[in-house]
Amino acid sequence: MYWLLRTAPLFLSLALGGPALTACARGSGESAAPESGATVRIENRASRPVDIYVRPSQGGATRIGFVPALETARFSLSRALLAGAVSFRLEARPIRGGGSFVSEPFDPGSGDEIFWSIPP
Repeated sequence: MYWLLRTAPLFLSLALGGPALTACARGSGESAAPESGATVRIENRASRPVDIYVRPSQGGATRIGFVPALETARFSLSRALLAGAVSFRLEARPIRGGGSFVSEPFDPGSGDEIFWSIPP
């Protein structure tokens, strides 16, 4: 009877998905983070926040994030996003009106960090 009282909390914890069970389930079911195709660092020197888009040489633009006014942000681009592209451009679209800014073409296979500065 004594062993039942000592082991009951353990069985109850497992039955309710306690921390031990949850930790094991998470570790075995998650896949590794997707491999990065490129890393971009964007400096927004403009006085307006912008949405950032990637425009591969073939295909449409895909939003990758947001950079507040007068701040810098870093983004990782997945290989799937740049698959088959010979080059890509970055585009900054201000949140409230105004024209967009488009970068020069970048090589997706460079492996280095790409830096782009949005003018004021």
